[in-house]
Amino acid sequence: MSDQLQPRIHDELVRRGRYLYPTDVVDVIERFHGVAGPGVPRTVVRGYVTELLDRLGPRAPYTVERFERILDGRITDLDLWIPDALYEVGADRVSVYPAHWHRTLGGVRDPARYVEVIAADLAATKGAAPDDPPPPVPRHLLIDAMMVLGGTSRPAAGGLLQTARLDGRLVVEPFQNPEADVWVADAVSHRSTPADSVPSVRPTDAAGPPGRPAERDVGRP
Repeated sequence: MSDQLQPRIHDELVRRGRYLYPTDVVDVIERFHGVAGPGVPRTVVRGYVTELLDRLGPRAPYTVERFERILDGRITDLDLWIPDALYEVGADRVSVYPAHWHRTLGGVRDPARYVEVIAADLAATKGAAPDDPPPPVPRHLLIDAMMVLGGTSRPAAGGLLQTARLDGRLVVEPFQNPEADVWVADAVSHRSTPADSVPSVRPTDAAGPPGRPAERDVGRP
């Protein structure tokens, strides 16, 4: 747990492309830098961005000051997860997850609890009624949240998800697909048909197509 910048994260930010938006930058740092407490200190974000822009040189798409203005524009005061938003989760600390996820899921390793919390937010953003079936949780969102909030590695998070599936607590469809959807088992019988189900919400990389393929993970265990 340190504010010392890590070269492998610098390399990943450069590799991800010159049009990285603040949400993408914070996402990479939050998953792999490993600072104590919720979110990432703005000083750490600024340090990485300064180095990134220095390495990009004349190809840099913005100045540090411009980046921070864009970052401020991404911050929402909603305590509800929405794609591509950023959240203030402490004094000068930002996160890709809302404060209530940090409060509710910090240190939690049970994937079923994550599915409950995330599905509730996805339902709220869709404007679902209280008696509507819960929407599916995209597997990639679940695993990333477990890495950041639960402090697990990607393989460990995947193993916990597999155990919960085999125990019958979670349903993963299709279970061998990294793009699978996940439900709490008790909710499956009440969910809508596949044609009517809620589509998976995926963040968009600034420099490429939607999604965050596993091979892009820096420092993957």
